[in-house]
Amino acid sequence: MTARFRKKKRIKPILQLAPGEAKRELEKQLVIDVQNPKFATHMIPDAKRLNLDISIRDIPKDQPILITCLNGQRSSMAARQLINRGYLNICVLKGGLAAWQSAGHTLWRTKAPI
Repeated sequence: MTARFRKKKRIKPILQLAPGEAKRELEKQLVIDVQNPKFATHMIPDAKRLNLDISIRDIPKDQPILITCLNGQRSSMAARQLINRGYLNICVLKGGLAAWQSAGHTLWRTKAPI
């Protein structure tokens, strides 16, 4: 009797952009904010909230996307889900909005908490 072993899929690392690099790429990317809407108080200008402003079905699979959250943890999970659904050009903001603000970049105040 022989044992069967499954080959493990190599998980591609998620591309992380530092705030300065992300700012330079903003015009080329759709920015999606995945913060919990109950607690979100700030977001990058013109960012969209998934399921509130935009549905995943409306986004082409080859659309460059920058995913943001407060500290980068939630955006990394969302990025992995999008990659698993076949999205090709996904990156996250390294350090999240906290790093973005520390770098001196503009944030919009939101109407949250919702």
